[in-house]
Amino acid sequence: MKHIPLLLLVAIFILLSGCDGKVISEKQSFLSLGTVCAVTLPKGTRQSVYDEVKKEVVSVNDRFSRTAENSELYRLNKEKSIIASEEFYALMQKAIAMAKLSDGAFDPAIGGITALWNIATDHPRVPSAEEIAEVDRSWTDIMMDDASRRITIPVTMDVDLGGIAKGYAADKAKKILETHQIRSGLINLGGNIYAIGGKEDGDAWRIGLRDPKGQEGTAFIIINLKDEAVVTSGGYERYFVQNGKTYIHILDAKTGYPANSDLLSSSIVGKDSAICDALSTAVFVLGSEKGLALINSMNGYACVLMKNDGTLLFSKGFPYKTTSLT
Repeated sequence: MKHIPLLLLVAIFILLSGCDGKVISEKQSFLSLGTVCAVTLPKGTRQSVYDEVKKEVVSVNDRFSRTAENSELYRLNKEKSIIASEEFYALMQKAIAMAKLSDGAFDPAIGGITALWNIATDHPRVPSAEEIAEVDRSWTDIMMDDASRRITIPVTMDVDLGGIAKGYAADKAKKILETHQIRSGLINLGGNIYAIGGKEDGDAWRIGLRDPKGQEGTAFIIINLKDEAVVTSGGYERYFVQNGKTYIHILDAKTGYPANSDLLSSSIVGKDSAICDALSTAVFVLGSEKGLALINSMNGYACVLMKNDGTLLFSKGFPYKTTSLT
């Protein structure tokens, strides 16, 4: 069995200098959320601002990690019924809303299946059909009591918020920058990118989307972005090979197996990074036809999809000026 580690940068960015070549932004990086995170802000920004963003991103990981024993999510999975904090309850509500919208293509109840496959570790495995059948993995079985904020899940279920937490962390980081009246910046949480305003020279941020068919660090298209997030999901991010068969990390809760998608990647653009995060997974699981129809039915969100044969699909009226690199 061969385990292929996470390719840290699902999306790349092309950005730091103005028209005259003078550096007008600075970037600081750190590790959290199982990936490399980077914050790019105007040159001369106080160190305390970078530190505050880092602290919040790390805190989101600590609060919503499935494996961190001090997290609220860990406690829910262990105890099966808890009175949640307002923040955790609200994030669970958003996750369930996205599950309902996507007919379970995004499903926060997938934690038990995630644990069976173990793809995020150095010891992935192919579980048996019997093991998969024993795990409850339907979001409809999560009980939410709004009056008490009590969340209750079946004894055979674990919740996993990995498909929405990075986007949520980007939203929280954005709010911190807004409180400091920073109008130009870039948050990159391992490919979950939020563009704050435009670059200091007034141009939009030029965001290169990772080419699933190319070498790491190459892009297949560049989109110009201001005041919005872009999140990409793809089977090339993390996978393992056993007996000549490739198993990707994006799982389909309905089958309990890796998604059988006709897509190599799905990139979603919108104002709410947490929603973009969930949608990128949902669209990938749904495949090109149903995924594109879902995005076309929504206001304020757009997508660019790459099919397995390299064909690019855009949602209706895709509003972002693009430059193809193919």
